[in-house]
Amino acid sequence: MFGFLIKKNFCDGWDNLLSLVLTNVIFLFALLGAIFLNYYASANVLLQIAALIGGFYILSVIAFAYGEVAVEIADFNGISLLDFFRAIPGVLLDALFFTLLCAVVIFVSAYSVTYYLIESKTLFGYCIGMMILWLDVFFFIAMQWFVPIRSLMHNNFKKCLKKCFIIFFDNTGFTLLMTIYNLVMVVLSVAFIGFMPSVAGLAIANANALRLRMYKYDYLEEHPELKTKQERRQIPWEELIFDDREALGPRKLKSFLFPWKDEER
Repeated sequence: MFGFLIKKNFCDGWDNLLSLVLTNVIFLFALLGAIFLNYYASANVLLQIAALIGGFYILSVIAFAYGEVAVEIADFNGISLLDFFRAIPGVLLDALFFTLLCAVVIFVSAYSVTYYLIESKTLFGYCIGMMILWLDVFFFIAMQWFVPIRSLMHNNFKKCLKKCFIIFFDNTGFTLLMTIYNLVMVVLSVAFIGFMPSVAGLAIANANALRLRMYKYDYLEEHPELKTKQERRQIPWEELIFDDREALGPRKLKSFLFPWKDEER
């Protein structure tokens, strides 16, 4: 299933390259603006904190808005360049809540970890500091599901937050694999100076991952006779993704470079 996911991510990104690059350019300019704003506000601690939170909020709005577009792409629906801008008003509030939550976690954890790991100078303090550090790691790994959950299910903020941890703990291996995949995407984004895959590519990848993973829960709901943990792990992925595989098609390399040749057949 993961191999198909990688292929679909590439195909969806290529088929919507203009939308992807445009969104990434907007994100890149917003990121540069946030960096410059933080630099000029560095003389005052409160202004710097406000600049950091404000910059992260703007970046979150962009990520959340393209998350709405990414869900449509993942579902084989056509999109327009204006869909991203149309989605912005509807994500402002949840993006704000998400920004504030992450800000609180980061600031509290930074203070706590610094105190327990450096200033306490005790074995107990070191253990507490490491525990907080690992909790932060688990928190942000789980949070990679927030945007696709919100975009796909349109639950309120509290339910989206809860489902992030449910999916994480119920699909730990898959979530860690997606974390590694997303980190590779981030490295590629740096290599391509933020033009691709960047935030739009990550949104498409996570939307596809969640959409395909939801087939598992549909299957389990249709088969209530599967009671044991071992039985519930035996998911017939090839059967569940058959329609998606057929809809995507073989997509040979020639079709990416010369798409009109396939249309001539």
